[in-house]
Amino acid sequence: MWSSCPLERAVIVLEANRFVGADVPVQVDPVLDSPPMIFRRILPTCVFGVSAVLCIDGCMVGPDYERPDLVKPDAWHADLVEGIEVSEEGPGQWWASFNDPVLVELIERTDRNNLDLRTMFARIDAARANYGIAASDLFPQVGAEGKAEWYRADGGTSPVDGVFDPSGELYRVGLDLGWELDIWGRVRRTMQASEQDLLAAIENWRDMLITVRAEVASTYINYRIYRARVELIKLAIEAARISLELYEQEYAVGTSALSDVLQMRSQLRTIEADLPPTQAAATQSLNQLSVLVGEAPGYLTDLINDDGTIPVPAAELAVGVPADVIRQRPDVRSAERSLASAVAEIGATEALLFPQFSLTGVVGFSTSTASELFVWSNRNWSIGPSFSWSILNWNQIGSQIEFQQALAQEALVSYESAVLSAYEDMENALVGYASTELARRDTEAARDDSLDALILAEGAYEAGTVDLESIIQLELQFLDSEYTFLTYQGQAALAAVSLYKAAGGDWSPIVPSADGPIAVPASLNAAASPSEGESP
Repeated sequence: MWSSCPLERAVIVLEANRFVGADVPVQVDPVLDSPPMIFRRILPTCVFGVSAVLCIDGCMVGPDYERPDLVKPDAWHADLVEGIEVSEEGPGQWWASFNDPVLVELIERTDRNNLDLRTMFARIDAARANYGIAASDLFPQVGAEGKAEWYRADGGTSPVDGVFDPSGELYRVGLDLGWELDIWGRVRRTMQASEQDLLAAIENWRDMLITVRAEVASTYINYRIYRARVELIKLAIEAARISLELYEQEYAVGTSALSDVLQMRSQLRTIEADLPPTQAAATQSLNQLSVLVGEAPGYLTDLINDDGTIPVPAAELAVGVPADVIRQRPDVRSAERSLASAVAEIGATEALLFPQFSLTGVVGFSTSTASELFVWSNRNWSIGPSFSWSILNWNQIGSQIEFQQALAQEALVSYESAVLSAYEDMENALVGYASTELARRDTEAARDDSLDALILAEGAYEAGTVDLESIIQLELQFLDSEYTFLTYQGQAALAAVSLYKAAGGDWSPIVPSADGPIAVPASLNAAASPSEGESP
């Protein structure tokens, strides 16, 4: 089922390394991992052996990439509220912890159909193809050539090289061979850069996956918040309308002032004014959700009904220690891959300072008679080494090297910035969740107190000690406290989603595909575990 492509196998093992926490990325050896059948079909075994020695044992100029040693705090600065625990496995499939089947189905559809994810996967294909282009320079370049010429030279000098007759015909067919011997590692450094670009594209896809999952969850929660508000507003409108009718009746018999009627009417109209924009916001959220899932607006109506409640996050939220979170965040990993690619480009450029050695050759047939073109005696061949060396433009190459070094320095700063931004995102997410969770608890207690007061008042109303107007006003107060509680309940759920996103989403090892993420088999997880004595 899994591809036999060496690079794709390396990417899968890389994901397993990511899962077990290995810091050193899997490297692909383009020489050892590439099938030698092409060489056997083109060149004799002896030539292949010589070339292999040159390519494998030949030095590679330029710096080797080393991961920057950044200061990593041992713990988060923000105080962790009750319900947040530190876990080495990370958040896991956090969307399932909301215990909402609709949300789970939305995430599954998003993984398959989201257009942004499909765009990022197309970029992975482009990066993989670019790696293939870079790797092709490691192999001989063979081309076929054939031509027929009719010539005449009135001045006596033949226009065809190697032919001395003043007129005639010439027919040629054959193969041309060109092979740059990668003695200084220019090709291999270019392959390293392309490989890191491919891995960066995969991390960008994963970053987009985390982002769209969080957007789907947040949009779905917002939709549920708006729908809950719509129902509360309708109840408040009904209660305010009854209260207005009572005031109008009392005003008609002279037991109530006109100002009371006008005030109640103003309150009713104010509540009614909140209904249309809240309904519109719910519809807009549903439309946005449809686009995120990759479907046209209106197609989710059958899946999402209006009776659902606001998703509630799990009582225990798992987050990792700073070092684990930073290592798992794809934006940080992508920035590091880009840095490694920029470092490899320095070596590829420095190789231009040295002579470039090549092996060229021609084999084919040539004759002055078309019918005798493929006669064995008309065969010809040539093969030999050549070299070229840019000596007088070292200043230009030096400037190119400085340019690549500047790009590497820029990539280093971008990597450091990504690390700091990751810390900031996580600290802000922790503070945001803590504050909204505390506010949710306080507003829930206030809502419960308001409900208790309403229940007591209803008992007093049945006993005849409280009038109906007082009951209605208490109902309006309860609905207002319920409205506030639902707002903070939704904000707490949104803050949980932000926390999961800042923590790097699901840490389970996956690889991208056209149909969404594919889990890495458990056997590869075990195979990628650091060996005894290695530092993770």
